Amino acid sequence: MSRKKFLVTILLLLLGIATGCWDRKELDQVSLVTGLALEISEDDAFSLTIEAINASELNAQTAEGLAPTITYELKGLTMAELLNKMNMGITRELNFSHTRTLIVDEKVAEEGISKFLQFLEKSGQFRNDFQIIVAKGVKATDIITTTYPIQKVPSMKMYEQFTTIEETWGGYPQSALTDFVFSLTSEGRHPVSAAVTVKGKPEEGHNVDDNKDLDLDAVLEYSGMAMFHNDRLVGFLSVEETRNYMWTQDINRTTATAPCGEDGYFALQIYNSHTKVDASFENDVPKFTVRVIIEGDIHDNQCAHGLDEISTYENYQKIMEEHLEEKLTKTITSVQENHGVDVFGFGEHLSKQQYKKFKEHVDDWDEEFSHAVIDVVASVYIRRDGMRTKSFIDQLDE
Repeated sequence: MSRKKFLVTILLLLLGIATGCWDRKELDQVSLVTGLALEISEDDAFSLTIEAINASELNAQTAEGLAPTITYELKGLTMAELLNKMNMGITRELNFSHTRTLIVDEKVAEEGISKFLQFLEKSGQFRNDFQIIVAKGVKATDIITTTYPIQKVPSMKMYEQFTTIEETWGGYPQSALTDFVFSLTSEGRHPVSAAVTVKGKPEEGHNVDDNKDLDLDAVLEYSGMAMFHNDRLVGFLSVEETRNYMWTQDINRTTATAPCGEDGYFALQIYNSHTKVDASFENDVPKFTVRVIIEGDIHDNQCAHGLDEISTYENYQKIMEEHLEEKLTKTITSVQENHGVDVFGFGEHLSKQQYKKFKEHVDDWDEEFSHAVIDVVASVYIRRDGMRTKSFIDQLDE
């Protein structure tokens, strides 16, 4: 090595030793914030409650049976002010890189949430994949203070629960900050978010001792979907209606049930689903055809129809097609008539397929959406039975 290269190497090493990680914080110097709750305070300002992890209680060797999280509330006018003032009651510096949920009270959502989201989106302290959730019928703080014996941190419990719902049942709308802001700024689509409530008595879920009961007095429960007009809450869809909404957005995996006769029902385990929307104008009225194509296996069969006969498959395919068409049409029509907000993104499809025509109606698109003609066409393909072909129910009728 030349003398010049040697000196450069020594200088770089000294520089690294001198500077180090100047902004490094050890774990015992910070509190990890996993959830935020927004509510309106009594003086019409707003209150912000944080949920911070009590790390020692998540370690089996150091746990003492205390609360797994610590919450602290402040009232004020801006997010920036409150987040920087939280150390009035919290000992350590707050770290927001692990924030998983922003729980919004119904009243806050009805008045508009963009002024809160703007700070969170621009702030370098937050990741942009935390979920925006509306507290339905309960206070936002009830959500982040309801404990659970398996996943002890309420926000982490919700995050894992929603991920599982999305992967296994497909009935969960993605409501990460990026998704919400994209819909908020998009022409032809309004934002949606998940809705959560507390099943039971919310006040009973604040005590970790309640987790010792077999039948919990309070459980966080997914409650469907919240719909927004721009950034203001206008209504909710039930859990089943939310799954109908998700059919229009593509579902990766779910289970669909339909009647197979007076005797019972059959269920399809869907492993492949694709939705295509054809958009057009007829007599100056927007028209859409929603084509849903799904593949699946028969997962349950309560009727005495043998699965070794092709006629059974053909009959079940037709029944499921009609069943899905009816359910999706009912949900879409309900949103058109009762809420008048295009949360499905039909306007987006129209802007891509009929751009000039859509631009003529972009300023009053919600009005156009409310009387648009929307047809649902389902195509179901049952690939295999997924269970024994001969049903023992046949033998019961002999």
